[in-house]
Amino acid sequence: MKGLFNKIKNLPTRRRFVVSTIRKGDNAFETAVFEANFFYLPRSWSRPVLVVPATTKDEAWETHYLLTDRLTKEYPLRIFQEYS
Repeated sequence: MKGLFNKIKNLPTRRRFVVSTIRKGDNAFETAVFEANFFYLPRSWSRPVLVVPATTKDEAWETHYLLTDRLTKEYPLRIFQEYS
């Protein structure tokens, strides 16, 4: 697999997000969170809300699944501040 992609609806705020993990190079991965509209299309592909780099595939996938789970249940601003 080359990447992961999840659509998320935040329960407390009812906002929608897209979490995407891609491979940037041999040992470079990147997990990005985008704000999405009603149809889960990112509002801006060039400006993600959060970007988390990783050096291994396992680390990137773990970050992806952790962000997906947390964004479903917790307030997004708290998560974004934690990773910034």
